[in-house]
Amino acid sequence: MRIGIFPNLVKRESAAIVKELIRICEARGLEYYLPAYVSESCQPAYQEIPAEHFRPRMTIYDTIDIAMVLGGDGTILKMANKFASADVPICGINLGSLGFLYEVETRNLEERLDDILAGKYFLEERMMLHADLCYEDGMIQSLPDALNDIVIGHGNVGKLIRVDLSINGHFIQQYPGDGLIVSTATGSTGYTFSSGGPIAAPSVPCIMVTPICPHLLLKVPLVLRDDEQISVTSAHSRNSVRVSVDGVMDQELMGNMTLEIRKADHVLKLIRFNQNYFYSNLFTKMMGND
Repeated sequence: MRIGIFPNLVKRESAAIVKELIRICEARGLEYYLPAYVSESCQPAYQEIPAEHFRPRMTIYDTIDIAMVLGGDGTILKMANKFASADVPICGINLGSLGFLYEVETRNLEERLDDILAGKYFLEERMMLHADLCYEDGMIQSLPDALNDIVIGHGNVGKLIRVDLSINGHFIQQYPGDGLIVSTATGSTGYTFSSGGPIAAPSVPCIMVTPICPHLLLKVPLVLRDDEQISVTSAHSRNSVRVSVDGVMDQELMGNMTLEIRKADHVLKLIRFNQNYFYSNLFTKMMGND
């Protein structure tokens, strides 16, 4: 088995965990590889790794069977597209504060890697969202797929915007306020929850639409089937509107554009060990006790 190790270089504690992962891999005769950018870190632990264990960012996904990702939820969100497209399952090692996408803690790292080698795990598939920006002249700009959410928000803080929502080609409602969140079940524990939306189990095949600080009596979140087609326009907004994909990518939604959102073709695969992990961790993490 070929193991990919993806540390969050901003978290300095990652270096010690990477060193431990390498020790475990070498003790079990496993191939291991890290993305080449890790070798540029000034931390001594990364400088000690032999050059043959580094692979370029664009080719490492074809070199590994599973990925060990160290960090918080944001670390996975930034790389979810690559892992999903390459069909590489992720085993997340939590170094963050919440870590809804993670199940493995650093204290049981060796045990969990042995479970993987013994086949004592299952793969959980997480739905993603695909969005296209469609221009009046017919040009289409595809945005990166979203694991959590696509946020249509204001470009100027404190300025009310108006966005029009259509579902399957039928106009539904104009929302004056701070914008809309279109999310997956995975994203239901994030911005959607903070904006008054429901929490959905990761296995629920749905798309959620949640207004952000809406004006009037429009604070009603929608839960749609995963095969629904969503369209958002901003032609009636006097203030600038922007689109954010998983908080990573930011793009202006001009009045002559239509944002088309649907279920993505790829899914993200997460390595899991406990069938009940989501419910057992939900309120612990939400209360900030973990």
